Amino acid sequence: MDKSSHWDVALWETHETEDDCTLVVRTDNGRAFYCQISPSRFHQSPTFKDQYFRCLNLLRSGEEEDDFYMEDACDWLSKPFEPLIARLAPCTQKRPADELPTLAEYLFPPHFVCSLSATDEKLETFEIDSKNLDWGSPTIFVKQDFLDDLDRWTPSYHPNEVAICYDNPRDILIKPPKRVLISAKDGSRVECFFKRFETSFGQKHAKAGLDTHKRIAQAHLPPPPKTFICQLHGVVRDGNKLAGMLFTWINNKGVLSKARADQSTVQLKARWATQIKDTLEMLHHRNIIWGDAKTENILIDKDDNAWIADFGGSYTVGWVEKDKAGTLEGDAQGLARILDIFS
Repeated sequence: MDKSSHWDVALWETHETEDDCTLVVRTDNGRAFYCQISPSRFHQSPTFKDQYFRCLNLLRSGEEEDDFYMEDACDWLSKPFEPLIARLAPCTQKRPADELPTLAEYLFPPHFVCSLSATDEKLETFEIDSKNLDWGSPTIFVKQDFLDDLDRWTPSYHPNEVAICYDNPRDILIKPPKRVLISAKDGSRVECFFKRFETSFGQKHAKAGLDTHKRIAQAHLPPPPKTFICQLHGVVRDGNKLAGMLFTWINNKGVLSKARADQSTVQLKARWATQIKDTLEMLHHRNIIWGDAKTENILIDKDDNAWIADFGGSYTVGWVEKDKAGTLEGDAQGLARILDIFS
């Protein structure tokens, strides 16, 4: 089986106090495997145990060695599960090239829980009961009155109605979705950026972000070139459960950074500074706070315009001080630090 085109480690979870870890393996035919590894299942297997802790420590710290990288650790930890994955999620008929996977397939995959044991350096993998699996929901529950208000100012799309675009066929249903397509009322397809809600932050954080976008939508801000704001196009939800937000797609080169600024002309840096300041001023005139003001939340598009993004209500240490978060003063502080990279 060609591993790279069929499955890969999508993410992992480690603990500071416990020595077990969980790998989440996704397959390109829409299956998810929660591979739980615990040293308590290692018996008389010192070689395997030593290598396991080498991998575990790398995943915990993120500090790669000269000859051992994050990818190597994930490969080594996941390799024993390969036969089990092949058996439980066999390669099915290939999806037609013109048929895109949906967000529903990514968010709600059939899943399996697996583990492994090592005895005398011999490994055995097996499926275990998934009833006690608690990896968290991919959605956030909200009350009906909030949804009724949501429907009054922005459209909603079911995960089945959102198609995912992958540039690399090997990434299908494995890598997190970013560029997606939805159908407009006239039948055309609209390209959007999908941003999942951080479910660990809860509904309060999601509501705060949506409230800001509601105010932006109702402010009727002038379009480019007067303002450059990543506009909300709609939300993805299944009944009372919110999955994420859809933003109008911006063909971009990447985010603003010190390195990008250093490689740019004086004229271009001045252009970006003006666009950022003018957009933020327009928002502030309508009492709308950016919040998480930092270079990583500024997209540079293909035409070298600087777009302000991420109105989630949070802040980043080093850019905005905690006691100034969510205020005009906090935005001014973040803006000053952004402009510093142009000098």
